[in-house]
This record gives sequence, C-alpha cells and structure tokens, in this order.
Amino acid sequence: MATQVAAPAGGSSSSSSTSGKPKKSQEEIAAEFQQLRNQQRNLVNNLNTIEMDLKEHKTVIDTLKTVEASRKCFRLIGGVLVEQTVQVVLPQLELNKAQLEKLIEEGKEQITKKGIEINQFKDEHNIKMRGQEPSQPAASDKENASEEKPSGNRNVLLTAGESENFFHLTVTGQLESAHFPMGPDGGGLFCRYDIVAGPDWELVSGLRSAVTQSARSESDYRSVVFNMPIEFTMKSTNPHGWPQLVFSLYGANIWNVETNRGYARVHCPLSSSPSERAVRTPLFIPKYSNPCSAAMSWLSGVNPELRDPKILADGSKHKGLACETYGELVVRLQAISRGSTAMALDWGQTAPDDRY
Repeated sequence: MATQVAAPAGGSSSSSSTSGKPKKSQEEIAAEFQQLRNQQRNLVNNLNTIEMDLKEHKTVIDTLKTVEASRKCFRLIGGVLVEQTVQVVLPQLELNKAQLEKLIEEGKEQITKKGIEINQFKDEHNIKMRGQEPSQPAASDKENASEEKPSGNRNVLLTAGESENFFHLTVTGQLESAHFPMGPDGGGLFCRYDIVAGPDWELVSGLRSAVTQSARSESDYRSVVFNMPIEFTMKSTNPHGWPQLVFSLYGANIWNVETNRGYARVHCPLSSSPSERAVRTPLFIPKYSNPCSAAMSWLSGVNPELRDPKILADGSKHKGLACETYGELVVRLQAISRGSTAMALDWGQTAPDDRY
C-alpha cells in the first residue's frame, strides 16, 4: 500500500507556528516515515521470534517434567550438543522461560510506543494512506487553503517496499518417511527442517523450522514413517534465492547416544500438478578426512555434524565437503503463487495464477 504525504491545510497561524523550524523536503519526510515503519516491522519480527522460542521452551519443559530427574538429555549450546541431566536442564529452561516472558512484555511496550510515534508523525505532516478518505475541511480552512501557496511537501508518493511490489508463494505438503536400503543404523529417529531463502524473501505465515516426533521402523524395517505436515507462505520482490528445505535427521546409535543420521535438501516446487509425485531426496552423512578422527567416529558411533546445516542450500559454502550417502527422505510438496503475473513473472503454468 503506497503512502501519500499532503501539505497541512491551514492559514497564516500554522505557517507562523512553524516559521522558526527549518522546513523538511519531500525526500526527507518520505525517508523518515519509511524508517519509522521499518523500525516497527523489525520490532514485530523480533517479537514473533521470541514468542516462537517461548513456545518451544514451554513444550520442552512440559515434556521434561514427565520424565525422571536423573535421565540424560542433550542441550544445544552455541551449536554444540552438551550432555546433561533433566535435573540440571529443567531449572535453566524455566529461568530462560521467565526471561523470554519479560522480553515479550518489553517488546509489546516498544511496539506500542513506536505506533504512537508513527501516528504523531503522520498527524504532524498530514500523511494519508492511499485509499484512505481524506477528512472534509471546514469552510474557513478551504478559503485559507485556496489562498495558501503550493507547499513543497504536497503529494509525495512512497513506493518502496509496498505490497503491490510483492508476489506470494504458498507451499503445502508433508515429510512422509525415511527409507534405508538395509534398515536404519539406530532407533528413535527424528527429523528437523529449516526454510532457507534469499535476502528478499520474507516469511508471512508458518514456521521457519520444526521438528518431527521420534519414530521407529515397524512392519517394514527399511522405512521410518513421520507424516509431518509442512505449510508456510512467503513473499518476495524477485525469484532470486528460491526457497529450499534443509532436513537434518538424528537418531540414537548402539550406545544410545544421539548422533547425526544424515542431511538432505529439496527445492520448493514452482507450481502444483495433480500428477506430481513425491520427491525422494538422498541423505548424506559428513565424514572426517583425517583417518584418526574417522576411526574414533567409527568406534564411538558418533557422526560429525554441521554447525549450520543451512549452508547446504549454497553450493559455494560446502564445496569440498566429504560425505557418503545412505538412505533417502520422501517429501511431497505443492505450491501456489499469487501476484507473479502482475510482476511479469512466468513459472510455465498452463493457466494464470492471478484469477482472484
């Protein structure tokens, strides 16, 4: 939605009250207003991130309260899994939960103050949103407006970053299962997915990352079923950095130690097709290039892990990575785009995507 800045309607009293202040140019008012809106968006995005962290903490705390205090668990600290007990981890999580709740309250107050500041700025410079009906001025104001000379702040159009410059992509589907030709090496498998996209892409709805339940092979020892739903919507100004899904599979080895069981990635489809089949993406496990480290990994049953699995979406960042493939993930995805035709973008569909 574009924004229009109009000059304040008034007589000599308004001009005399602002005569002592230097008049701002059109570009300065537009840039300052856009900066305030960007600050408000950043506050909202940070609040959403903290709220997601709080939900994860509540889920983990509720789960740990149902198990024994002496049971072992693993906590991710700085990208490293640290082995601890429930008795040690639970108080730390409850303390973090209290701090997150305090941050959420502070974030809501900051958003409220920023909204008041934006409204005051709009009233001060008589900024109107496109499509908003202007208020009817009084008769005296009309006479004063007719006598007033044209102001330099009239009809400034802000077009940067508005909604008509975006197209939306909605992806739905599910992570169906993991398949291993000779069966999985361990039990208690669970998978995590992360959405990776270019800098111009913004998540509108859905989760940027999620974790499946712990599953084991049953009738078919070669397959482990997850059936985890995947649904999210993103918007972007251009197709560069098309969204990808990076999967990280974990499971327990023969020593009952949780370790990495492979990584996989898949591009989101351009469009949906009734005859579209499930995508079978291979799982690969990183390997040590040092023979001594490789021998220790074989004895301990602990595979090396990537500090940031999202680098798999960029071919230049994992160049030269030693790995081996074992198994595959079965993923089924469908996509619907909206707004691409107005931006002269064609995904090769047989029918237009902007009928409504």
